[in-house]
Order: sequence, then C-alpha cells, then structure tokens
Amino acid sequence: MHPCIRALILIGAGLLALPASTGFAQTSAPASEIDQLKQELRRMQERLQKLEQAPPAPAPAAASTPLIPVAAQVPPMAPRPGEREILLDREHPLEVLGLSKPELGGVRFSGFFVGSANYNSRIQMVPEFAGSTPVSSEPNRTDFRFDQFTFGAYKTFAPWLWAGASLEVENHAHRHSHGFDPDFGCPSMDRCVEQFGTEAGTTEISLHRMNITGVAPLGNGLAISFGRFDTPYGYERHDAALNLTATTSELQRFGRPQSYTGFQAAYAFAPWLDVVGWVANQWESETTETGFQDNNSAKSFGGRVGFTPFQGDQWLNFGIGGWSGPERDEDTRHNRWILDADVTWSPMARLLLTAELLYGGEAKVSFRRRGIPFAAPSVENRDVNWLALYALAHYDFTKWLGVTFRYGYFDDYEGWRTGVAQTLQSFTLTPIVHLSRLIPDLRPLGVAYARTRHPLDWVDVRLEYRLDQSNKSVFSNSKPGIPVTSADKTAQEVTLQFVVNY
Repeated sequence: MHPCIRALILIGAGLLALPASTGFAQTSAPASEIDQLKQELRRMQERLQKLEQAPPAPAPAAASTPLIPVAAQVPPMAPRPGEREILLDREHPLEVLGLSKPELGGVRFSGFFVGSANYNSRIQMVPEFAGSTPVSSEPNRTDFRFDQFTFGAYKTFAPWLWAGASLEVENHAHRHSHGFDPDFGCPSMDRCVEQFGTEAGTTEISLHRMNITGVAPLGNGLAISFGRFDTPYGYERHDAALNLTATTSELQRFGRPQSYTGFQAAYAFAPWLDVVGWVANQWESETTETGFQDNNSAKSFGGRVGFTPFQGDQWLNFGIGGWSGPERDEDTRHNRWILDADVTWSPMARLLLTAELLYGGEAKVSFRRRGIPFAAPSVENRDVNWLALYALAHYDFTKWLGVTFRYGYFDDYEGWRTGVAQTLQSFTLTPIVHLSRLIPDLRPLGVAYARTRHPLDWVDVRLEYRLDQSNKSVFSNSKPGIPVTSADKTAQEVTLQFVVNY
C-alpha cells in the first residue's frame, strides 16, 4: 500500500515540475502556488518514509478491547444530491423495498389488519338481554374471514403535547337467543323454548380510538387526555392484534367494559408507582354492542393504581382498580361496579405470565324468563354479582416460535352477565409463529403488549384450539330461527389467524 502511494506522489511531483505548454500557461496557477505544492508534497514524502521506518504496533491481546471493523474505521461518504442511505435496521416494512416510512407532514400513519380461518362445533347461547356471542363460523363449518382493518394517524407537536386517532373496519357476526312467538316462545304455560336469532354478519366502520394528550408541569408531569381509550385493566384488549391469543377470555367478554370515552388523567409518582383515573360516558362492550354515546344523564368513574417493583428483563407489574356508574338506559339510580386486580410477570426474557381477577355487581336488575334448554324463571329487582378470572402463560421457544396457554373462569351467580346462572370455563392453546422475525434485517415494531415487555411483531400467524365448558347446557349447533330442544355443555373452536401490523 505504501509503495503505491509513494509512486503516485513522485509522479504527481514530476508532472508539476514539467514546463507548461503555451496553451496550459494561459490557465496555470502562479509560480508561488506551484512552489507551495512542491513543498507540501516533499513534506508528505518525508512523513511517509518515517512511517515506513517505524516499528509495527503490537497486536492486541485476545482479552483486550475487540477490533473495530474496517468499515467502521472509514468515515461515511456524504450522499450526493437525490441519494439517501438504505439502513439495515429499517423501521418499517416499506423500507425493505426502498420506500420511505408512511409519514406526511410529521404525521405518522399506522394500524393493523387481521384475517382468519375458523371452525366451531357449537355456539354459546346468550339471551338478548345479556348481549350476544361472537360467531366466527357457523357450527360444523369452516369459514374464511377478513376480520378487521384499522388505520390511524398520530402526531407529536411537542414533548408535552401529542394526539392520535384511528378508524376501524370490522366484519363480525354476533348471535343471541330469544323466544319464537309474541309470548316469548311459550307454546304452553309450562314450556318455553329458546332459539338462535337470525342476525347476519355485518361490516361496520367505526371511530375506533382517539386521544389528545397534554402534560401539565406539575411534579413529574400530569398527563391529561380526552378521547376514546381501551379500559386499562390487565393485559387483554378488544383488538386481536393486541393479544397473544386469537380469542378473548370470558372476563374480557362479559365481565368488564372494553372501552370508554371521556377524560383521563395519569400521573407517575415514581418509576415504580403510577395512577390513572377517568370519567366516561358509559360501559362500552362489544358483547352488548354499546357505543360511546351516553345512554343516561349520569357519568361513570374508574381508575387503577399500578406498582412496578421490578423492571428490565425480570419485569413485574401489578395493580388494583375499579369502575362504578349507572349503565342502564335512562336509569341513574342503580350503579354497576367492578373491582379488578391484575399482575404481569416476566421471570425471564422468553417467559410471560399474566393474570386478572374481577368481582362485580349491580343493584336491582330485572330480566325475562328463560326457556329450554336452560329454563329459569324471570328475575325482578335483584342485586346480582359475578366473579371472573383468567391466567395466561406465553413462552418463546425460539425468537420466531412461541406458544400461549390461557385458562378462563366466569361464575355468573344470577345469570345477569351471560343470561344463564352458570359457571363457564375455557382452555385455550395457541402456538404463534412470529413470521416477520425470519427477516434478518427487519427492525422490530418497538412497542409491546399492554403491561408487558413482550414485543409486538409485524406479522404473526396463530393456530388456536379452544375448549369451552359450562355446568349448564348452553352450547348448541342448531340453525338460526329453529327452536333449540337440546344443547351440550361443551364446545370446541379452532382458529387460524393472521395478524399484520404496519
């Protein structure tokens, strides 16, 4: 390397020493500048000779600081106009194709979409006053579905002010049971029969989530938000992309609100202690298909106190919260309430354990008589309660393959939440292929599932098997609009789900 440089320097010095031709002399530099260049070349040649004569530097020991790669020693070349560097740690899949991130005027766009293939052996019967149950496929059939698509826009105006909103397009089918004649399906005074409704699947566009958040300079910073939010209890959320299973537990479905709309305030007293509280319109639930508009003149209140004694790889978070408010149409006298406790623990990076326990009640409820196959008399002005829990474990065998197991339990003492006085249980096993982790140069999303350190991935494929059990005969494969004369105490569900975040 050094002899080549030396030869180039000598050739350059010789060219400068040649007499200039007539045409070249018209544009050549003054003689003083040529002399300066010759002196500079002479100094460079002397330095090169000293470097060649110096003894070689000792090689670093094996236990010393690792060698810096040659590429890291070379300063980066400045790009020419119109060029940009394609980074290996890409922040978005579009950059794999050399395209820019989806951002316009400082507004970031993101969302997710979900598709699935589903099989059901039977469907749970839920009387209409208690809501409905999701129908991913008709009994004993396999259906392919495009379940959900969301599109959101998010903007950070300052470290203390940001906002975001998203739209959701969701295809879903929900089904409830009811009687089949004007006198609630009673062909005789001693015989009433339930039947499935004939509701068809629909595709709905809804205002999904929204927030505008400002941080007031009080203490560590008081974050005040207005918008529509996920209810911040436990780990489970309404959206499939935010869960480690394809379906949700009975606690999430029947036991507590899934969303709320109103004001929210959050404050962190210390890294290990935080509190969040809110005032909302009403209890929003997909099961009862309640929206964000208030159904009476009162408001509902809730909150959660969280503790995080361990952070980092051995993450531990637990909290306790509650909700209270009148949730029935034009009824402001009788409150519905819940007490909720949740815990999330990661004893190691590959293992996630989480659980949630809930106890709820409501005053002076009334609902109709129920027929065969779970016949029971009507209820008038009764105080009711329910108890629910789930426990979930997720383990990653490799960076691209994990498995989730969840146990769910729901005790509906008087039948107000599910329509039947029963004890529901479910056992769910879900292997997950983190498909996007097989792309070596694709950077992770950089966000995690709620109250965990487990990262969300760009593309997941889940194969879920779910076994539902009840101590009452509440699962049926009867066709809609036909009296259900018999039912079973178990049901099975298989779901192949595809989740893509963008």
